[in-house]
Amino acid sequence: MKKILTITAMLLSCAAFCFAMGGSETASTEAQRVVTTVNSATYTNEEWFNKMNEDFEKETGIHVHVDPVPGDEMEYVNKINIDLLAGSDVDIIETLGPKNYSRRIEAGFFAPLDDLVSKAEAEELYGVNLPVEDDGFFYALPFKQEMYCVFYNKNLFDEAGVAYPEGPWTWDEYVETAQKISNPKKGIYGSFMNADLPWLYMPAQQLEVSFYKEDGTCNFDAPEFREAAEWFKYVSNELQIQPTVETLEGENANWNYYALEGYRLAMFPQGNWFTRLLNSEVDYPKDWKYGIAPLPSAGENGNNNLVSLGYVSMNKNAAHPEEALIYLEWLAENQWKYEGGIPAFATMTEEQQNLAFGAIAEASNGQITVEDLYENLINTGMGTASSDIVGTASAEYYNIVKEELIAFNMDIQSIDQTISNIVSRVNEAIANAE
Repeated sequence: MKKILTITAMLLSCAAFCFAMGGSETASTEAQRVVTTVNSATYTNEEWFNKMNEDFEKETGIHVHVDPVPGDEMEYVNKINIDLLAGSDVDIIETLGPKNYSRRIEAGFFAPLDDLVSKAEAEELYGVNLPVEDDGFFYALPFKQEMYCVFYNKNLFDEAGVAYPEGPWTWDEYVETAQKISNPKKGIYGSFMNADLPWLYMPAQQLEVSFYKEDGTCNFDAPEFREAAEWFKYVSNELQIQPTVETLEGENANWNYYALEGYRLAMFPQGNWFTRLLNSEVDYPKDWKYGIAPLPSAGENGNNNLVSLGYVSMNKNAAHPEEALIYLEWLAENQWKYEGGIPAFATMTEEQQNLAFGAIAEASNGQITVEDLYENLINTGMGTASSDIVGTASAEYYNIVKEELIAFNMDIQSIDQTISNIVSRVNEAIANAE
């Protein structure tokens, strides 16, 4: 498949790399049922991860053999892809985010689950989070989800005499709220969206405008992307309700900027994982309290929150398919409890809400509650849209769009030139990947 040419290139450059998995493990554990998996080396040092696998073995009698993969996130993903391409018989693969998952699906790495797992029961349990492909099959179960929301500084709202934000609301209302609090002379901004995706074109993402035309080429010349890009620049440069991209680039303001500078930033759209930073008084001490609101909508047709899912799949060459299926279903239903994440279930019981959000609420020391988290992340009445660009040459697509939109926001080039550059560069990347 042409899509995996980039993986093939990595294979040629890393031919010596190989995991000790599958068959060799079977030979040494003939008296015990076993399932094999690979995970980032940092995972294997986590107490929750080891406790999870110990509990699975106690419950099922199946030993989990884990091969740790050293390196950062990109190296970890690439090494697994290389091994799968080479025909590894490891049983279970976890994939974070729809972008990496889509690549592995197109590469044909996973076994379809339709004949192994009841599709009707899976759809009832996971709802729209069940990743059914165009061929009608599903090749994974989702084991966690990360939802987007708006964090806000309660102190700044109180000082300005402005009511705390709550949903449902729109981006127009978000802007109106930010204007009431912004005071550039004092360095206080009503909003902060870092110079990254998806913020640089947020409303179009919620409208689920396809990044690709029907013929597979770049669709970033769709009017919704242009309007969204112009909107972001307008609220930053003209309305000045948030720091300009030029300011953010100069200060190297990445995703933890809000945790460091949040005392002067009223609202910050981001994923729920950001609570870990806001609750970390050791690394990010602060003298202000935060709250949480749902993500604004882009209108009636853009009433979608952004979500990033984690998926667990069975290798099509799995050495222990029976044990792999048991582990796969168990992980999908239980890993979130150990990891401290949010399950990808269609609905959550009160007990599950407390399990998912109790530790976060407790760590906030009263700033947010379990009910706050559930109502503003899950029970929003919104649909869901992928937070990633998913498709051919998606990584290149992402980098090109970010680079060109930053240039536009810094007045280096016009919107027409920006769109033209994105389309031509992305189409070249797509052609090279095919």
